[in-house]
Amino acid sequence: MAKELLQASQYRAVTRFDEDESLIPNEEQLKELSSLYEGVGNKFRQGSIIKGTVIHVSPDGVLVDIDYKSDGLISLYEFSDHELKRLAPGVDIEVILDELENPDGTVMLSYEKAKALKAWDTIMKLFEDNKPVEGIVTHKVKGGLSVDIGIPAFLPGSQVDTQRVNDFDQFVGQTITANIIKVNQKRGNVIISRRKYISEQRSESRKKILDELSEGAVIPGTVKNITKYGAFIDIGGVDGLLHITDMTWGRIAHPSE
Repeated sequence: MAKELLQASQYRAVTRFDEDESLIPNEEQLKELSSLYEGVGNKFRQGSIIKGTVIHVSPDGVLVDIDYKSDGLISLYEFSDHELKRLAPGVDIEVILDELENPDGTVMLSYEKAKALKAWDTIMKLFEDNKPVEGIVTHKVKGGLSVDIGIPAFLPGSQVDTQRVNDFDQFVGQTITANIIKVNQKRGNVIISRRKYISEQRSESRKKILDELSEGAVIPGTVKNITKYGAFIDIGGVDGLLHITDMTWGRIAHPSE
C-alpha cells in the first residue's frame, strides 16, 4: 500500500484562545443552578403526583400543561362521563407522571392512577373510622351497581335500599352515601352498603325523636299506611299508630273516611 505525502498547503494554523473567566460561573451561581436543577428533578420525578392545567379536550384525549417544555396527553378512557363534562380549558387536575419523555419525546401522564392513589388513602381512613363515603353511581353491573368513589366500588343489589329494588337504572347518575363494609386494597376491591347507611341514619333519627317526644305534644306526621283499625303515621323516622277511635270525635266505619 502506497503512502500518501501531505503537502504544506494542506496544513492549517490554529489560533489558541484563553478562557474568558467572566463566562465561568462562580460558586454562588453554581449553587443556584444546582438548586434549580434539583427542584425541576424533584417536581418531575417519575411516579409523583403533580398538578396540571387542562389546555384542550378533543376525541384524541385531554391535553394537559404541567409547566414543562412539553404538554401531556391523557386518553379519554381515564375519565368517567361526569368527569369529562366538568373538564374545560383552565381547569386544574392532578395527574401522575408516568414518564417524562418516552422514546417519541412525549410526556406520559395518568389521571386514573393519580385519582386511585389519592382515593385509597381516603377510603382506608374512612373504613378505619367507620365513616360513610360519597360516590356517583356510574352503571349497572351483574348483581348490583358500580359506584365511583375515586375508584370503582361494588354496591350489591341487596344493599341498595332497605326495601327490595327492582329498577336499578333509577340510581345511575345519582350521588349516594354508603358505608364501606369490605376492603381489599391488594386486589383493588371495595364493597359498600347504602342499606346499612340508611338503617343507621334512621336508628339515630328514631332515637332522637323518641328522646324528644313527650305526652300531649302536637307533632306533624305523614300517613304511610291505612288499615281497618287505623293508620300508621311517620313522624320522622318513627312509625306511630293512630287508632280509628282516636281519629275523630264522631264514629267512622273505616279510617279511609
